[in-house]
Amino acid sequence: MARFAPGPEGRSLLSVFRAVLALVLTLTVLTAILYTGYLTYTDLSPADVRAPEATPEVDRSGRRVTYGRSSLTRERQLWLLHLEGSPEEIGDAHGNLGSRLFANLDEHVSERLGQRYGAWLESWGATMVMRWDFRDADDALPDAARRELAALAQAMPEAAGGRLGSYHRLFLHQNFVELSRRLDDVVLEGSMFASSPRAKGGGAGGERGNLIVGRNFFIDLGPEVEPDRLVTFCYPDGKYPFVSVGWAGLLGVVTGVNARGIVVALNPTRTDDPLETGAPLPLVLRQVLEEADTLEQALEILQAADLRTSGAVLVGDGRQRKSAIVELAPRDKDERKPRGDDAPTIWATNHLLREPFERDAQNDRIRRYTSSGYRYERLGELLAEAAPVDTSGLDPGAARAVAILRDRRGVGGEELGLGNRNAIDNLHLTHSVVVDATAMVMWVAEGPSALGRFRAIDLRHALTREGARPAPLDDFPADRLLHSEEYGDYKVALAAIEHARLLLAAGLPRKALVDAKVALALAPDVGDLHRLLGDIERELGDLAAARTHYERYLELVPGRLRDQERVRGLLEELGQ
Repeated sequence: MARFAPGPEGRSLLSVFRAVLALVLTLTVLTAILYTGYLTYTDLSPADVRAPEATPEVDRSGRRVTYGRSSLTRERQLWLLHLEGSPEEIGDAHGNLGSRLFANLDEHVSERLGQRYGAWLESWGATMVMRWDFRDADDALPDAARRELAALAQAMPEAAGGRLGSYHRLFLHQNFVELSRRLDDVVLEGSMFASSPRAKGGGAGGERGNLIVGRNFFIDLGPEVEPDRLVTFCYPDGKYPFVSVGWAGLLGVVTGVNARGIVVALNPTRTDDPLETGAPLPLVLRQVLEEADTLEQALEILQAADLRTSGAVLVGDGRQRKSAIVELAPRDKDERKPRGDDAPTIWATNHLLREPFERDAQNDRIRRYTSSGYRYERLGELLAEAAPVDTSGLDPGAARAVAILRDRRGVGGEELGLGNRNAIDNLHLTHSVVVDATAMVMWVAEGPSALGRFRAIDLRHALTREGARPAPLDDFPADRLLHSEEYGDYKVALAAIEHARLLLAAGLPRKALVDAKVALALAPDVGDLHRLLGDIERELGDLAAARTHYERYLELVPGRLRDQERVRGLLEELGQ
């Protein structure tokens, strides 16, 4: 059979095809090499550490696990983690005892990030930028913190994921304040205050009362998510023991007090400052608790620290009965001057007040367009009121603090409805704590939010571990709302909202509307419900009703900038 050779035109096309194929293969190989090199260059590697081996031992009740000198105990709704020894021993024990609690939290955090970065390309791009921004960032950690983190990662290999090793991912968890800024939405909020009023009739020079500190902390992981409440008692070799209220996997401190009566609390803030090379602020607060003996020493550590991000920090000294708010940012350290250090009462939320931040655009946005400014004003009102007369024999200063942390009303006593993000207690708090830093007693709410019993912990005995165990201290009972029909209706409303959301996603808006109206009757002031009702009514063609619900959503859910922009865009489409 005859064979025909390709003509000049065919040979030309074949040559072009071969050239294009070779170019594509070359670019593919080059891209793979560059991508692998980028991952290697931006990866964080742990220090080589060795922790003494220990065997976990579970008691017969199943509520206590012992690991060497450390232990994890569950007491009702609180988890008590005792860590003792060198940085390697503490990190290793933390990883072996707290891995399940960390996994529970990490699952919810990953889900929240998935909601924010839904598209694959957007998620991948955000990860690549994040890797670049954090390249070599662990170099700023003190040597002890790096060793502890390395031991934690060794003991918790399951923390790895998303092309990141366990050390890398756990380091990023220490930078949760900075990472939350990348979400646009405000997912971290705090309210805190300290009070040590002078005795009546004592005059300006009279002796101050006990220093009482109260604080609420909130991580927005969704209405149905409440992270495990972990109280960590840490006894580092050669440093002051301290107690911290937070969550598993966190080396630093957001709420804590040391054996010398130094109290710290952190409220995340946002400023225009570019990211700098420095330590995560929670680790700086841990340094304060491990090293500071007085308020002045604590302030010196904060003012000298190299920071990556900003924050408002409350520092109290129970022995001196004094406290101050330090407004921190990576900018000039000379601007880190405390405010309120001679005032009997101080308070802060999530915006900064000092003159250097008055023209800061990010700070102004947080003050005006989130709940921060509103909560700040409400705290000022409550702290100006007289303490309750009848405290049923309980510490009157602490009783007043508990009442403030449980406040669900608005400015001027306005009714806000349950679950309102503007309230000091929005019913979804991550933890709520009161400290009498002078008497060395701490009360931690068992949950949910600030409604549960505030359990008393004798810090003098717990941190010094000297002498016989004293008689149990008085707890503050649960809020009456916890077991009320009103709160039961609120929880049912949240479940109805979730079911309505699933029905709408399945293309069943009429059925979704029924569940949404049930929720509206039970809990009319839940912001997410009005966003959902707006979507349902828009799908059903009732544009006037959709506008009403979207406008109500904007009033009830401050801080979610990304969602608010979308809702405003929908209102423009509807012809607002």
